[in-house]
Amino acid sequence: METTYVLGTTNQAKRSAVVLATGVEPICVKVPSEVSDQPLSENETTLGAINRAKNALLSCPAATIGLGLEGGLHFDDLFTKQWYLLSVCAAWDGKHLYVGKGLYFPIPNQVGELVKTQGIELKTVIDQLSGTTESNHKEGAYGLFTNGSITRANVFRDAVIAALTPFGSPLYQ
Repeated sequence: METTYVLGTTNQAKRSAVVLATGVEPICVKVPSEVSDQPLSENETTLGAINRAKNALLSCPAATIGLGLEGGLHFDDLFTKQWYLLSVCAAWDGKHLYVGKGLYFPIPNQVGELVKTQGIELKTVIDQLSGTTESNHKEGAYGLFTNGSITRANVFRDAVIAALTPFGSPLYQ
């Protein structure tokens, strides 16, 4: 049986990540993450990805696996006193849940503090810094901070591969 993926967003960078990871075009549906528009912790980001995966599969029961991709920020107050950008993928087949995480990337602290104190999404700050619009559908913060060496789709691709690996590898059975 061929695997059909339903992705809990219509974001183009996230759709591209699934295509890069699987070679398959996902069904894209807009579903709620049930967390803040801009998650500010690893736990909240992970919960948002899980909620999107489960809501996606609920909205499209003919699909095999629901995928939820969520980007968030996390402040490391233990070691570095630094804000980090993280990308999480949750994969849910109705019985099994797996979570994969992409690169944990340091961002300028003033950017993280601006997002936190102003209550705005990172995409708004990145659009302002880069002079673009809808940067979150393109290279995103990763692309801006690395001059295009790392893109949002590539980081999410790695998270998708990590989350889907247990479904396809006999070593997890």
